[in-house]
Amino acid sequence: MKKHALIVFVGIFIFATQVAPAEAAVPLVLYTNENFFTSEQDAPQSFWRDSAGNFYGVTESGKNFEQRPVVSDIAVRLHAFSIDQARFYVSSFGIITAKNDTVALSIYLARAGWEEELV
Repeated sequence: MKKHALIVFVGIFIFATQVAPAEAAVPLVLYTNENFFTSEQDAPQSFWRDSAGNFYGVTESGKNFEQRPVVSDIAVRLHAFSIDQARFYVSSFGIITAKNDTVALSIYLARAGWEEELV
């Protein structure tokens, strides 16, 4: 459970670290995978977790965002994050950009195997 909380924290932290200072005007930008990490972003206003482990939230400008586990296996720490048209995956092995959950899981497992060989 602690590792799960860490992944969720990392996802929200990544979102929050991209947030513009409160006093700055936040441009109305449609987030995409191409501009998400380089655009100014407003802060999350609120977020909540449902019983399935999905997180939902709203930014101060009213944008909805979501973070959900890709698989329910406790050994796999891979969450899909979305806001507007931006979609990427947050994992214990870093950010993964993939077309879908299957590709993201494949990349995750490849990274997991690669890292185990180094240890």
